[in-house]
Amino acid sequence: MKSIQRQSAFTLIELLVVIAIIAILAAILFPVFAQAKAAAKKTQDLSNVKQTELGQLLYSQDTDDQFTANGEGLLPNGAGDWATLQPYTGQQNFYGTNYGAGANAPLGFMDPLAVQNWGQTTQPYIKNMDMMVSPGAQNDTDPAFAPSKLPGAGKTSYVMNGCASNTSQTAISKPGDQIIMQVRATTVREAICSPRRAHFNDGAKHANDADLQWVGFNFNKGGNYGFADGHAKFMKRNQVKFKNLGYWEWVYMDSRGAWINPDTNPTMDSDPTQNKNYWGTWGNCDPAQVP
Repeated sequence: MKSIQRQSAFTLIELLVVIAIIAILAAILFPVFAQAKAAAKKTQDLSNVKQTELGQLLYSQDTDDQFTANGEGLLPNGAGDWATLQPYTGQQNFYGTNYGAGANAPLGFMDPLAVQNWGQTTQPYIKNMDMMVSPGAQNDTDPAFAPSKLPGAGKTSYVMNGCASNTSQTAISKPGDQIIMQVRATTVREAICSPRRAHFNDGAKHANDADLQWVGFNFNKGGNYGFADGHAKFMKRNQVKFKNLGYWEWVYMDSRGAWINPDTNPTMDSDPTQNKNYWGTWGNCDPAQVP
């Protein structure tokens, strides 16, 4: 007689144990995968910041040592104090000149009608629009600023320090400390400056817009920064001092309602989780005078 062979199988308890083990491993590994993905985005973003910074340096070599200009020269005769030197390219009109990122400039900062800006000026040196986009930034949801899908349209997640706009690289007192490029929260069709300088009839160099919750918070309340000497590194937003942006004498900080020392105070009093922006934070800003 042939012996009867019984087929072995998992019992219900054994299956439940295996499923529980898989669930535990997944619970352990998924956060690790998420952290690895975030680290990869942070590293790619650092590379992008480095490339945009190199674009600035290459441009300065071809323009008698000057960093890119952003709207300087648009002021009409008789302009008063606080007249905008560095307008947002998302606006439609500035002193009668159409340059906006809307219907008058469908290609964003690369449009022929866009105001002079760092994005258009450095793109011939970067030669890759994707390098101007942070992997840690989503497309802006505002139709006026969201990236255009037209071929050749400008888009970026980075912001230039307006205090260094149209400034000589060699005139900067501490190039290793002076921020030139920083990351913003969303990808847009405008290449803007923050902080942003304004015109004053007495020649003063004041800049505001230094404490904004959508700049420098992409990676765990920090961001990558490019400096005037060509290096780039990650910094927590509360590590960035006003002096790193070129403020050298004093700063009036809206969030505190008081004058503060730019050498010791960070640019962050706004809390990104509360969606607060302190546009009025301002002071004397000149990278050549930072002690």
